Amino acid sequence: MRYQFSHIGIPTSENKNWDGFYEPGKIHYTDFNNDEYGVEWIKFDEDSPMPEMIKKLPHVAFSVDNIEEAIEGKEILVEIFSPAEGVRVAFIIHNDSPVEFMEVKEL
Repeated sequence: MRYQFSHIGIPTSENKNWDGFYEPGKIHYTDFNNDEYGVEWIKFDEDSPMPEMIKKLPHVAFSVDNIEEAIEGKEILVEIFSPAEGVRVAFIIHNDSPVEFMEVKEL
């Protein structure tokens, strides 16, 4: 399995110039591709169903070729979901911290 560093996600309660909103998770986010250090700022609505660990702790994210293989045997925090067309994401718990895996397919 190849893990390619993608970005770091940092929860915030501040308002930013949001690039998107993921309705099912009630998550506002900035595009880490537009940040010189690969930072994705994330803000959760009060009624967000996401786990507290993701709401409170920063996470590191890796691009993977096969998300099922990447999460196999790991402690799952958030099951695989699709925040955008061609993108699948899952979160695991690693050493008491959230880690995100992203699988991106060319459209």
